[in-house]
Amino acid sequence: MKRRYLVSALSVTALLTSSIWTSAYAVKFTPPATNSAPSQATGGASRGNLFTPPARNSAPSQATGGASRGNLFTPAQGNSAPKQASGGASRGNLFTPAKGNSTPQQASGGASRGNLFTPAKGNSAPQQANGGASRVGIYYLNPSTAGASGSAALIALLPQSFYGTTVSERPTIMVHLPASNAEEAVFSLKDESGNMHYTTTIPVAKKVGVVAFKLPANAPNLAVGKKYQWFLALKVNGQLSPSTPYVDGWIQRIYPSADVATAMQQKDALKQATAFGANGVWYDCLATLATLQAAQPNNPSITKQWEELLSSVNLKEIVKAPLVSVN
Repeated sequence: MKRRYLVSALSVTALLTSSIWTSAYAVKFTPPATNSAPSQATGGASRGNLFTPPARNSAPSQATGGASRGNLFTPAQGNSAPKQASGGASRGNLFTPAKGNSTPQQASGGASRGNLFTPAKGNSAPQQANGGASRVGIYYLNPSTAGASGSAALIALLPQSFYGTTVSERPTIMVHLPASNAEEAVFSLKDESGNMHYTTTIPVAKKVGVVAFKLPANAPNLAVGKKYQWFLALKVNGQLSPSTPYVDGWIQRIYPSADVATAMQQKDALKQATAFGANGVWYDCLATLATLQAAQPNNPSITKQWEELLSSVNLKEIVKAPLVSVN
């Protein structure tokens, strides 16, 4: 299967100069101080700590899997939640939550946390988690739908809060796609009030692995400080239905900190990923490191950082998944 590897605006030169690994540029994600997790989180093993949400960042009062379904689709009543998510191994020291960062009041699992990503201060996650499959960010496809090999999970690449920040006006959102008979997926982005911001269909036929979807030039910019909920649903058998497999998450655009702005000016991808992670900018930390991994798949240092970043947020089962692009 021919795969198009991730390509970003980063120049080839910047990517190559980032290939020299030093411990000074270890990518670490640190959640911010007083970052509160969901008061009720269903299913799943505990996640690691690669990401740091920003200070004074308030989360939506209604969490993923809930109210803002709008006209995308409505999950069926009694639709079973995902099987128990993988995880449970110690996370090493990839992610270190900031002081006062509270853990979920109800979360299964119990892996030790690391410090690759640090959420920002005062960044609260959704207060109420409703619905079934999507709240854990993992949806396991039925054997009749999924392929015979590889992970059968549709997974949002997000920390346990299923919330992250970006400094990009049109960020990249990443999802693990399992083998399925779906030829298209529906992507929708809504504001916190449920108003549609952008929607499109994405070709996914024969795409299996970690998929990067960058909001295109014709998509409206994300407003700074505003929270948005995104959904990605697979059109299994060519249609959406109450049982359509989907995942969702939250995103907020913020202004870059001084450290992040400096790293962005240097055009060094590894330094950028490090700065994004240290300042809790999850979406850009993930996308930048994914770009490096796709450009240098045989670089053991970059591969190690990529695998540790995913493992630290309990996504160890997909660390070996191929990186593919849809736009």
